[in-house]
Amino acid sequence: MSAVIVGSPGSGKKVLRRNEFSTQRNGLEFINEIYTIRTADRPTLQPAFDTLHKNYSESATKYARMAVENVGFKEMDGDLTEMTVSYVGLTSASGLPRALVSIIPQMDKGIYGPPCVISVEYISDKSVAVLSRRLPGGGGSSAFAINKPRVPIPSEINGTALPRNPRDPFNTGSNPTQVSAFFGPSAYTVNNYFGLVMESLQVQERGIFSVVVEEYAEAEEILFVG
Repeated sequence: MSAVIVGSPGSGKKVLRRNEFSTQRNGLEFINEIYTIRTADRPTLQPAFDTLHKNYSESATKYARMAVENVGFKEMDGDLTEMTVSYVGLTSASGLPRALVSIIPQMDKGIYGPPCVISVEYISDKSVAVLSRRLPGGGGSSAFAINKPRVPIPSEINGTALPRNPRDPFNTGSNPTQVSAFFGPSAYTVNNYFGLVMESLQVQERGIFSVVVEEYAEAEEILFVG
């Protein structure tokens, strides 16, 4: 789809020459608007980042959820400049694209299910600060298992159903261990199986939206007490 307006810009004005539209596999959309402006007007006509399409564009169709991400300039003859304004976001008035789910083989993963990591990529209307609260607990290998927060895999994201746990999470409680030189008669083990839990979270701000990639894998921990 394109729009062409014939004419030269007046002082402080911009003339829209054409529009270019594209969409990524995750549903994020892009618009490039190519304008002709007077070179002297470049400082005043350059839009600020995250300016909404509806508040800047000269196009007949306005979008409330597309925001400026990049601005480029190419000087031409006659004291004119070609200005390309790139927007990112969604052209729809509401809703979010469905999530993309990928299964990535990884031989050191898997307990009751196949050796793999489940990757989920989706568009969110939440901020990076809000999404970062979903980060799983840290502390490295030295952190106590019982103190590590776990983020279980949700049943769906943006209308896309996610894989289910190979089996329900469980806690075996106190199981006596075999008496040996290492474990006395009062020693016991606790086996915690958490199912599919978040292993990593990546969030990238794009306009007024965020692109999120979450990875899930099975997790369990066995504690020896004695």
